[in-house]
Amino acid sequence: MDTPAIGQPRTPYRRRLMGRRLPVLLGAALVLALLGPFGTFADLTLVQRLAYWVGLIGLGGLAFELLTLAAARRLRDRPEAWRALLAGVTLAVAAPMTLTVALLEKSLRGKDMLHPLGLAELFVYVVLVTLLVSAIPVWLELRDRGLLVAPPSPAPVPSIPAERPEPVFLARLPARLGRDLLALEMEDHYVRAHTAVGSGLILMRLRDAIAELAGLEGLQVHRSHWVAATAVAGVERKPDGKLVLVLRNGLRVPVSRSHAAAVRESGWVEKAGP
Repeated sequence: MDTPAIGQPRTPYRRRLMGRRLPVLLGAALVLALLGPFGTFADLTLVQRLAYWVGLIGLGGLAFELLTLAAARRLRDRPEAWRALLAGVTLAVAAPMTLTVALLEKSLRGKDMLHPLGLAELFVYVVLVTLLVSAIPVWLELRDRGLLVAPPSPAPVPSIPAERPEPVFLARLPARLGRDLLALEMEDHYVRAHTAVGSGLILMRLRDAIAELAGLEGLQVHRSHWVAATAVAGVERKPDGKLVLVLRNGLRVPVSRSHAAAVRESGWVEKAGP
């Protein structure tokens, strides 16, 4: 099985929800019920505080899940946006929860905060509680999606000249594929990486993958293909004049007319057969 791409969860959704986030939310609600912040300790019984905080934390947690699931559909190929997304969702949940708390406070404790100054003050409290309660779930989600660890870079070598850093994209390759990258091929929302020992799919756009290959000599030879310079074993010419690159692993990659000039300038055509 291919290693999940950065930004994609390693753990099934049900396991993340039931085994991680729900216990954290219930634990937070229990702690708040026991401590009774914002005057709830003096005004409410323990049972009332439990109902108060479990209800609010549960409602906020549900809103967090729904917003996150909706946004996830739009970020399948943008893993770099997940940190900002989760921060934005956390703050977005605070807005409707402020109105909910204001209505609850008026009906339960007779406190009228349904005016601009009261809502502004209440919003600060709600944001504070939301950030405290969501800190661990957000951290767990980022960790599960591989967004808390920077891509590994090679250790500095005390030699002259110094070795170039490994391209960032190579860190995305599953270990079973090695690091001898031959070509990239676009498949819908995925990129198929071809190496000397096999191939695998990675969820990202081809242009983003090419950008992460800075420092590795190669060319985009077609709107759907990129080829490493060291991968070219030969070049074939079709009867219509189009070029086809033959790679070391036997893979044949078409060269589009718009990229043919760059391929010729690279000197690869000199590898063409008679």
